[in-house]
Amino acid sequence: MERPIHRFLHLVFALGALHLLVLLSLEIQRHFQTRHDIAAAQIRLEELEQRNQKLNDELQLAADARYREGLVRQMGYVHKDELLYLRAQPKAAPAPNSSN
Repeated sequence: MERPIHRFLHLVFALGALHLLVLLSLEIQRHFQTRHDIAAAQIRLEELEQRNQKLNDELQLAADARYREGLVRQMGYVHKDELLYLRAQPKAAPAPNSSN
């Protein structure tokens, strides 16, 4: 015959095992979520490093006086003694009518 205390101990053991299983599943879920977050952070880091490299390249170009002068001339600026001649844009040929 089984004693009542043994039934209680079996119940405690079963609840403890269930609790352990739930905690283990939560830890596994957290582990995979953390791995996903780390992968996303690494991708973001690579993007930022590429952007940083582009900005460093642009800074090196900006240190060159000829590059800066080229940018300024593209905006239409000229030196004090220079004249700016504007070319007329050629008109596009009219599209042929399909109704003829």
